[in-house]
Amino acid sequence: MADNRGKIKLISAGAGSGKTYRLTEEMVNLLKEGTRASDIIATTFTAKAAAELAERVRTKLLQEGLTEQANDLSNALIGTVHGLGVKLLRRFAFEAGVSPQVAIIADEDSQVFFNQSLAQILTFERVERINNLCDKLGLTKNAVTYDWRRDIRNLVDVARANAFSREILEKSKVRSFETFQVFLGNTIDIETKTYNESLLELLNATIENLENSPDETKVTKDGIGELKTMRNELRIRGTLNWHQWVKIIKIKIGAKSKSHVEPLIEFCGQHTQFIDFQEDIKGFIYNIFEITTEAISEYDNFKKQRGLIDYTDMEVLVRQLIEDPSVKTVLSDELDLLLVDEFQDTSPIQLDLFLKLSKIAKHSIWVGDPKQSIYGFRGAEPRLMHAIIEHVGIKEQDILKDSWRSRPDIVHATNALFKKAFSELPVEQIALNPQRKDHTLQINALQHWHFQLDNGGDKKIKPTQTWFENCVAQTIKTTLERGILILPKGEKEVRKAVPGDIAVLCRTNLQANNMAEALHKAGLKAAISRTGLLQTAEAQLIMAVLRYILNRHDSLAISEILLLAEKIDLSKIIENRLAFLGQNDDKNEYEYDWKWAHDNAFIKKISDLRKDTIELSANEILNLILEELDLRRIIASWGNTVQRLENVDVIRKFSLEYENTCNRLHSAASLGGFLLWLASLGENEKDKQSSGENADAVNVLTYHRSKGLEYPIVVMGNLEQGLRNDVFGIAIQSEISPDVFVDIENADGGEPTKMRQKGVPKIDLTDILGNRWLRFWVNPYADQLRGTALIDSLDSSEEKLAVTLSALSEEVRLLYVGITRARDYLVFPTYQGGVTKWLNRAWHEGKEDNPTLDDGIETVFQWNNVDLIKDFEEFWFAKEFGYSENTHIEKA
Repeated sequence: MADNRGKIKLISAGAGSGKTYRLTEEMVNLLKEGTRASDIIATTFTAKAAAELAERVRTKLLQEGLTEQANDLSNALIGTVHGLGVKLLRRFAFEAGVSPQVAIIADEDSQVFFNQSLAQILTFERVERINNLCDKLGLTKNAVTYDWRRDIRNLVDVARANAFSREILEKSKVRSFETFQVFLGNTIDIETKTYNESLLELLNATIENLENSPDETKVTKDGIGELKTMRNELRIRGTLNWHQWVKIIKIKIGAKSKSHVEPLIEFCGQHTQFIDFQEDIKGFIYNIFEITTEAISEYDNFKKQRGLIDYTDMEVLVRQLIEDPSVKTVLSDELDLLLVDEFQDTSPIQLDLFLKLSKIAKHSIWVGDPKQSIYGFRGAEPRLMHAIIEHVGIKEQDILKDSWRSRPDIVHATNALFKKAFSELPVEQIALNPQRKDHTLQINALQHWHFQLDNGGDKKIKPTQTWFENCVAQTIKTTLERGILILPKGEKEVRKAVPGDIAVLCRTNLQANNMAEALHKAGLKAAISRTGLLQTAEAQLIMAVLRYILNRHDSLAISEILLLAEKIDLSKIIENRLAFLGQNDDKNEYEYDWKWAHDNAFIKKISDLRKDTIELSANEILNLILEELDLRRIIASWGNTVQRLENVDVIRKFSLEYENTCNRLHSAASLGGFLLWLASLGENEKDKQSSGENADAVNVLTYHRSKGLEYPIVVMGNLEQGLRNDVFGIAIQSEISPDVFVDIENADGGEPTKMRQKGVPKIDLTDILGNRWLRFWVNPYADQLRGTALIDSLDSSEEKLAVTLSALSEEVRLLYVGITRARDYLVFPTYQGGVTKWLNRAWHEGKEDNPTLDDGIETVFQWNNVDLIKDFEEFWFAKEFGYSENTHIEKA
């Protein structure tokens, strides 16, 4: 068998191109050639994908009579990166300096430990200082407090995922402010007291001039009111926050009075050069970085003292292990095949790990698709992927060129759109050849639904997002009623589509929730993974019963039980409670209060159960009340039975998770602790309800969650979404190579001209984690993103351009993932006056106002000179989301 150490075989696998089939073939062929299954390491993105790959390889081996290899496949290391890392650590525990029984901290425990570590370094003075900076920078403008701890957690996650050292973070702190200061200008040496006094004088003069002017326009009167408000706050507090200075700059005054405000506006415009302004920005950036650095160190100490590691620690340790000479020797002898699936989704530290393993493996096969790299928010770094692809190269035979998932028109539309959107890639890595036959389904695969508002002639009534969502939901209902046919995966016979065959993709969880609500209004069920379990009636009833068992004096719990379980009117509950208190106002509250509502049979039954719960765990108590109080029957009587009962099961699962967490953390489990744990889930938006996936429910999910899935019918939601290219926040920066001078020959034959060639980011494949730093910028004006000199300067900067290009690339990849989920039908919904900005940006190279399917354009997609969208329907909906008399006009 050939030895190809250090060589990587890259396989380009577009969506639906038969990636798993190709992986199976690669593994089986190597096993035939003598590779031992026990000498294989194969990493996949999910445990489900690992199980599917192993099963397919085993089946193929058995089909070819290779029984011994099939039986030996259980010895191969096939799994997720984290699962394989744990196995390697346990095997080389001595070399790694960890226990052979190493246990990795669960993600939810990691958050608890980190919060405890963070609490150790957050002194009162430090918290007060950063909260004060949040006020000055307007971060608390729209909230009582700003969660700067989330900024720290995000910085910690990115820093650790990229193996940034303390030294790099220190450099990042300094460079973050230095690069931001470039846009602020040189400082003006003016004391705080002086510029506030000057501002007050100018406000007084401006207000007086405006009030004495003949300008009686409403805009000027409103402007005077705003300036007076600012003046009053300045007098009381002695200062204004920086976003208020900007508000003065942007004050609206009538044209006749503009000259009166010019001195004030000119003075306020100088604030970016005030030392205090720059020091506030610097202070916030520095504090965030310093707390981040100390938090990482404290968290590391916290784990070391308890002999714990988390998944990032595991990745670091495995990278170090591979550099150990003895381990490298052992793995060199044993590792015949390293197979990396979905390599575009790996974090930088994982990518570095795979590169190191590839140097010692006899064969290395990496399979992926840069077009589907959509996990930048998790730490995936597309620039590193492209650097590896450019260095290694992809051979013609290693590009999967056929699509086995989607109907021809969907494949052709994908080819047409993304040949333009991914213009930097060779066309052979984009365009696929459809292999599915299309004769079994008569309706065109590409659907354009365009909605018009029947406003009864009142042009003031405009379409809203809610109206549009209801239109989509109603049309889905109509489509199902028509009996649209689909061809289920792996089957030969068509059938009518059911709700579970449809997926509506949304950009955010909030938009998904809104879409689910629209489907419910249309009389359809929606399967959606969403938070808010603790806000459901079923959860509130269960928690009320648990709280009452914990504390019989909990009158609020009793009220909720009477309201939800006994269906007693709220006004009567309040009346009864007040009457009880009036009758017993001369008694000791603790002695009598628990007796309220004890004459109610349901409350008395719960009270009688209390003695049976003394020695039970939270999970056992939960199961007891569900059975003894027949809570499932009560909950089912409220309607939406399947969803509610599945939510009950989720709460039961949470009770087991809570007890497992207590066991891992070596802490006591209790009913009170379980209720606090549930409350913590709710506060952190982790109280997910049952998704309710079944054949009777339309699937509603985000584009990110849809990755790896496929559906007969896909509706592309939120195509009107704007570009998210905020220059503020976290950004990983690559070091720039020094500028070089190159000789340019002169046409007249004279001396060559020296021309400066700007440096490019360094990516060293021998050290892909090096030459990078972490930039963190804060918006000193809170949520104001336009209309100031500073913001305008940032908007025209190279930094903004880089962020914009990165955002455009990211959303094009996300659009590709969404479109390639469709098997039989791909639906583009648009509406009157709406602009499909997202689709437009992909088709028109970032220009979102150039129309694609806006306002009823029938088709712009062409592949091989054939128009692709042929089934264009225009629907008219009334204001209240029902159909108007003119139900729909079909244009073929």
